Amino acid sequence: MKEQEKIAQILSRIDTGTCTPEELAWLQSWYDAQEIPASQVFSHEADRLQIQQDMLSDIHAAIHQSAAAIPFYRRYWVAAAVLLGVVFTAGFYYYKYSRAHEMLLATAGPGQMKSFLLPDSSKVWLNAGATIKYPRTFGKIRTVQLEGEAFFDIHPDARHPFEVHTTEINVQVLGTSFDVKAHPLLDETQVTVKTGMVKILHQQKGLDVLSADDQLTFSRSAQQYMKSTVSNDQVNEWMDGRIALAQVGFAELALTLENQYGVKIRYNPAEMKQDEYTLRCSNKLTIQQVLDIVSGIHPLQYEMNGNEITIHK
Repeated sequence: MKEQEKIAQILSRIDTGTCTPEELAWLQSWYDAQEIPASQVFSHEADRLQIQQDMLSDIHAAIHQSAAAIPFYRRYWVAAAVLLGVVFTAGFYYYKYSRAHEMLLATAGPGQMKSFLLPDSSKVWLNAGATIKYPRTFGKIRTVQLEGEAFFDIHPDARHPFEVHTTEINVQVLGTSFDVKAHPLLDETQVTVKTGMVKILHQQKGLDVLSADDQLTFSRSAQQYMKSTVSNDQVNEWMDGRIALAQVGFAELALTLENQYGVKIRYNPAEMKQDEYTLRCSNKLTIQQVLDIVSGIHPLQYEMNGNEITIHK
C-alpha cells in the first residue's frame, strides 16, 4: 500500500472514531519524520526566516480556525491536514523566493561587446572578457557583481539605490552613467563617471564621491586610491569599437589584447613592470597590426605560435 493511501485510510478512521492506537502511532511517526533540517533546504538562514515569516500568519490562522470548531478526536486529522498544507506552502514560498533571488550571469566573450537591460531597465554594456552577475528580481538595493569592464546607464530610482560590487571596491548610485574596470588579475580597479554622481566604498568605508569626468583608481597592493579628471568623450571609447588605454602597465595591455583577440600572451612580468603604455586604435585591426603599433613605440619583440604570443624586450 502506498504511503499516501495509508494516510488517507487512517484519517478516515480517525474521522469515524475507529482508528487503532497502532495506526495513530504510525501517523505520529510519519509526522515526526517530516522534520527536515533547515540546513538541507536553505543555503542561508535569512532565506529560512523570510519564508517562515511569510507562512506564519496564514498557518496560525488556519490552525486557530480549525481547532475552534473541530472535536478533540479529530485533532490528529487537523494536524495532518495542516502539516500537508505547511509542506506545500513551504514548497511554494521556497520556489517563489528562490526564483526571485536566482542569480543570472552574462559574459562577453573574446572580441565581443554585449549590451542588455537589467531587471530595473538599467542598461549595461560589457567589454570583451567581462562577466556580470545579477538577480532575476532586484530587492531594496539593486546589486550586481562585476569582473572586467562595463559601462552602466542606471535607471533613476531614489528609493532603490544601485550598487556595483567588485573585488576591492563598491560603487553606489541612484541614477547616472559610469564605467567600471575591475579585472581580478590586475592590481588597479578604476571607476570613471560620465554623468551624475557616484560614491565609492572600500570595505564599507567611503573613499570619495565622483561627478562627471572624475576618475578614481584604487590600488589593491597599496590600499590607496588616486582621483583624477578625464575627458568625457574618453570615458567609454571601447563602446565605439576602439582599444583605448592610457598610461597602463603591460599587464593591463596584455589582458586587454587577450580579451579582445582570444589569444594567450606570455611575458616576463619583471622585465615589463617599469614601462607604461598608451594605445588608441580600432579593434578591427588584427592582433599582428596592434602588436606592430606597440612594438613600433616600445622596444618590444613578439613571436606568434598559433593562439600563443610571446613578448619580450
